[in-house]
Amino acid sequence: MVVLARRRVTRWQRGKIVEIINKDDGRVKYKVIFDEKGKSLVSGHHIAKETTPKLDQLYVGARVLIQSPEDEQCFLPGLLSELPSRKNRLRFLVFLDDHTPVYVSLPSLYLVCRQMDDPLGDLPESPHKCFMAQYLRSWPYPHLTHYKEGQILKIELNGVHQKCHVELVDCSLMKVVFEENGETDWIHRGSLRLEHMSKFLELKQNRGSKADDSDSK
Repeated sequence: MVVLARRRVTRWQRGKIVEIINKDDGRVKYKVIFDEKGKSLVSGHHIAKETTPKLDQLYVGARVLIQSPEDEQCFLPGLLSELPSRKNRLRFLVFLDDHTPVYVSLPSLYLVCRQMDDPLGDLPESPHKCFMAQYLRSWPYPHLTHYKEGQILKIELNGVHQKCHVELVDCSLMKVVFEENGETDWIHRGSLRLEHMSKFLELKQNRGSKADDSDSK
């Protein structure tokens, strides 16, 4: 059976299941031989069928894959973050594990076979994991900032907030151009990379901590 299986943390590839192994503790493992040489032993959490999922199988928080735009042999894991609606022009929003947001159509999605009880269980401890936890808690009303094309703002790039301007707004995303080097980037309008949003969440957390302290007295 041909599947997409995890080869590295952020890199999945096409391969074939050659053996199903039933462990003594009840777990099931799948031995996968990859098309580009190599093999791996993975669980159902780390394989996906190379078929288009049905709409009723998809939900916000589902673990999915999309094909890498830079390498057709590579598939990138992420979390489904919006379902199609008129507001997003009937597209799916996926947050990749490196915090990159991207709108895709149904044929571009591959659903991980066995979903984890905790949708964040496969994410390493990082600002992105904190962001996704907040995002899923606030869904279907995630925090979104409002910017207009041409507006100046600051966004984190390489660990530093840098000045840029909004070139294009596309539903929950916006394309920005950094003034220093002309580099462009797509960013979610609620991303922690936004200086405004990071300050807002920091203030919210501080208020929550003060409230907890007062309750404990």
